[in-house]
Amino acid sequence: MWFVFFALVVFLADRITKFFAYKYLYGKAVMVIPGFFRLVYAENKGAAFSLFASFSGFSRVFFLILIPVVVVAIIIYFLLRRNLAFSEKLALSLILGGAVGNLYDRIVYGKVIDFVDFHLGNYHWPAFNVADVAVFVGTLILLSGYFLKNSKKDSVIQ
Repeated sequence: MWFVFFALVVFLADRITKFFAYKYLYGKAVMVIPGFFRLVYAENKGAAFSLFASFSGFSRVFFLILIPVVVVAIIIYFLLRRNLAFSEKLALSLILGGAVGNLYDRIVYGKVIDFVDFHLGNYHWPAFNVADVAVFVGTLILLSGYFLKNSKKDSVIQ
């Protein structure tokens, strides 16, 4: 059950980086690459990359219900599907670890701590964290696997 260990590593990496973000970045911003990348403490009440942050109380309740459902669904899926491909196991482990990392913040703090901040000129990407990256990368791996499988099926049919 290495996937549980890997999800735990993602969760711990998220917790550790958020601890340091709070300890060293609260009220500050550290410019890493001027005009492009900085580390900054930010609080997010919405979803990944601050989506739905303006929905106030609704988003908090919604995500406090949705995230545990997703976590349980992933665990059940792992238990029922023993023959998953490595890429599926990796992707689901990333999503599981990231989801639990942000769920922890929502339960304990009522918001998610973000600290990675990219901008280019007037364009600014919302701040994010390790958990967000894990969920995003895991989702990309799942989607790419799905589309690769379907493109192979389509080429066999034609």
